[in-house]
Amino acid sequence: MRSQTTISCELRSLGVHAGDVVMVHASLRAIGPVEGGAVAIVAALRAAVGPEGTLMSYASWDRSPYEETLNGAQMTEDDRRSWPPFDPATAGTYRGFGLLNHYLAASPGAMRSAHPDASMVALGPRARYLTEPHRLGEAFGKGSPLERFVDDGGKVLLLGAGLDSVTVLHYAEAIAEIPGKRRITYEMPLRDADGQTVWQAVEDFDSNGILDCFALEGRPDGVETIARAYVPLGRHTEGQVGCAHCYLLEAQDIVAFGVRYLEQHYSPSSA
Repeated sequence: MRSQTTISCELRSLGVHAGDVVMVHASLRAIGPVEGGAVAIVAALRAAVGPEGTLMSYASWDRSPYEETLNGAQMTEDDRRSWPPFDPATAGTYRGFGLLNHYLAASPGAMRSAHPDASMVALGPRARYLTEPHRLGEAFGKGSPLERFVDDGGKVLLLGAGLDSVTVLHYAEAIAEIPGKRRITYEMPLRDADGQTVWQAVEDFDSNGILDCFALEGRPDGVETIARAYVPLGRHTEGQVGCAHCYLLEAQDIVAFGVRYLEQHYSPSSA
């Protein structure tokens, strides 16, 4: 069983430095037993980046009605009336993106972005800059927290998470100039100024498959495809934190690579 101090030292050995802006994707099971559990891991991450550094994670929302309203799917009126509106201060996090996000969101001083389904959590002096604004229709592209994270020179940390977890590559998908990008519609419940629930219609890029070839069941999506092409270049660092094999990637570099990869392989001139 590792201690919080050991985890923090291993993060620094991996390349996490004081003052860094780090987007974390973690598997607590892969990290293994740590004294103090997930709370201690959050503390170790905060110690590694120091008081000048900022942590960010993709939290989404455990009550997101994305699937229930996707591309015109209809909910019953009873379900619509009873569905809770998104509240960044109290909303749960989607467990499919890792339980560590719950503990980051619950940390004192954490900030949560206002987009229900693409909600980001940030903790540190750059938290407000990263999370505000986050408008519907700008989940992962221009105007989103991911754009500001990239512009801020952020680092992506995979703590035992797979290469299909590099969420920042959705930004590369959004800005790459390629034809045939898939679009989707869905609805999200928000609270208006009078405290009433209002369902807002949203149109955005399909983050589950930016092109038809990335939306096939059992096949890698665009994020995993790009990340697996990037890693062999050796422009990142790898190491062990706890029991987990980890990656640390420069966001600007992997996004620039991702844009080039998509444009070189999926533009008309590449045919």
